[in-house]
Amino acid sequence: MKRCVLALAGLLALPVCARAQSRPIYVPEAPPQQLPGARFSVTPFVGARVPYNTGTFYVLGANGQQLVVEEQREGSYAVGLNADARLTGPFSLVASVAYSGPQQDNFLFGTPGDSVPDGSFTDDSPTLWFAKAGVSARLPDPVPDERRFHPSAFVTVAPAMVFVNDAGGGNSQHLALNLGADAVTRIGRGNFALNLGIEDYITFWNTDDFRARDEARFGSETRFAGQGVSIDYDYSTANIVMLRLGVSYRH
Repeated sequence: MKRCVLALAGLLALPVCARAQSRPIYVPEAPPQQLPGARFSVTPFVGARVPYNTGTFYVLGANGQQLVVEEQREGSYAVGLNADARLTGPFSLVASVAYSGPQQDNFLFGTPGDSVPDGSFTDDSPTLWFAKAGVSARLPDPVPDERRFHPSAFVTVAPAMVFVNDAGGGNSQHLALNLGADAVTRIGRGNFALNLGIEDYITFWNTDDFRARDEARFGSETRFAGQGVSIDYDYSTANIVMLRLGVSYRH
């Protein structure tokens, strides 16, 4: 008798279970302040290029004299434009161009092996142009999102080019790898968002493009007695870091 009652109860429960299976699974609703997904976005930005050390090189004179030189490049302002288009899921195709104005290059030089530099001088630094095209990924937002503020995080990996325009007229192009991170937060309930970013252009210098410039700079040193110099570069890469602040239009 008990078995019949249990079987009957099971049969009566089947329609209820089937109806429960057909109901949609509950998904917590995203806070209205959370950044919605977008098919594309455009972000004009302003920023700053952080000072960096280009590297060390050696000036070798035909008369046997030598100099070791360290080149330090001052920071400067930057302006540019980012654009991205959604590919699939959290991934987007991203492209960017940026310009950073000239400041000064500081050169410290001395005799190899000496800890105290013999002297220093400054020169006009080149203007820099940046271009990149790669992929960005949006990191998952917390669920449930109980934060007071709701910025979304993005990371970017992109091949890039750095264009160097020297004040003296010398121009050169250098391959780079761009690594970036952005925090993006919605402005109100519309299509605009505030974007705060940092990126590193890991630049692979084509040092042959600098050789004529540096030979002209140091060939007039009296210690070389006008006999000509050659340059031996002790670096091949540099990290050019840029800080960005922009407003995105997202659609």
